[in-house]
Amino acid sequence: MSKRFIDGKAVVQKICLSKSEIYQRINSGTFPKPIALGPRKVVFLESDIDAWMQARIERVDDGSSRRLHAQRAVSSRRDRNG
Repeated sequence: MSKRFIDGKAVVQKICLSKSEIYQRINSGTFPKPIALGPRKVVFLESDIDAWMQARIERVDDGSSRRLHAQRAVSSRRDRNG
């Protein structure tokens, strides 16, 4: 993984989330924190963003059991509501 800085615009393009959504996730602790280069300039480590993306991909890959659980829950509700 590279130790390269990328700016906020590059992050938005790379992960397809809005800037406000990225900062909401930063504040909730679910997205890598930016690095301040100056009073008005922040950047992200590209390797941190790549790792975050890979974690999301792995979560989707492991999501089959979550989908099965959700399907069972929905069918259970249907059975009760008849």
